[in-house]
This record gives sequence, C-alpha cells and structure tokens, in this order.
Amino acid sequence: MKTLVLYRSYHGNTKQIAEAMSRQIQELGHVSSVQDLRRKLPDLQGLDLILIGAPTRMARVTRKALSVLKSLRKRGFGDKPVAIFDTYGPLPATPEELEKSRPWIIPGAVGIMEKTAKDQGLNVYGKTLRCEVLGMNGPLKEHEQEKATTFAKELISSVAGNRV
Repeated sequence: MKTLVLYRSYHGNTKQIAEAMSRQIQELGHVSSVQDLRRKLPDLQGLDLILIGAPTRMARVTRKALSVLKSLRKRGFGDKPVAIFDTYGPLPATPEELEKSRPWIIPGAVGIMEKTAKDQGLNVYGKTLRCEVLGMNGPLKEHEQEKATTFAKELISSVAGNRV
C-alpha cells in the first residue's frame, strides 16, 4: 500500500505527528511519504491512502488544508480513504477553565476538516486523531507520538483489511 501524509505545522508539532505516523506505516511494510501542505501536491495516481493534518489555531484550520481537501475528488481521490488528524492545546488546568475554552478546542481543525471532507463526498476514515500540545508553541504532550503510531497501525489494518 502507498500512502501520503500531508500536514501543516507552525511550530513543528503537527509535523512530528505526521512523521511518526509515516514511520509507523513504513515499519508495517508499506510505502509512505510526508509532505508539507504548502508544497504543490504530487501526482495522486497510485496512492491508496492520504492522511491530512493541521493544527487547531484560534478554533480554526488553515485554508490550505481545506483547499487540498476540496481538490482531492477532482484529482481522482474520491473513493480512496482519507484520514484526518490535528494538534491542539494547550488545555487549561481547571475544569472551569476547560469548559470556557471548549469553543476554541472543539470541533477544532479535525472536526472542520472532517466535515469539509464529507461534504466533498470523500471516503473519510471513521476515526480521527487529535494530539495535545502543552504550550502555545509546544512541545507535544508526553505519549502523543505513541498515540499517533497506534492510530496509524489501526488505520493501516483497517484499510489493508478492506482491500483484501
């Protein structure tokens, strides 16, 4: 199976998640490459799966992530699976502060991208991945990269299993 992991990262956190998932996919014996969303998309022919991620910033997602999602069907990737991930945070320390912050965190980039992908008629993988960042610029919360590799394992198992 051949995959492409697309990401947009401001401080390197989303890039770290993208790279961790790509490494895991390669360790499972598949071909995987990672690319910044700001670069021109490669030819999508021959790809079996795309993962796309961006940070949640001010309750939003980057326009580039949305424009890429909107272009996938036109580029022949309508029926193949697309998986979505984001990074978000930092989360407030108290339950009261967390409740006040909910609109800034939920649905987040992942929810916006998932809705956009579904609205475009894309084959969206049933689970999304959200990875927490501790400070405004990072680092990632402990074990978030491991969470990303587990997500990649489950994704590949599901997608590869459906191809048999």
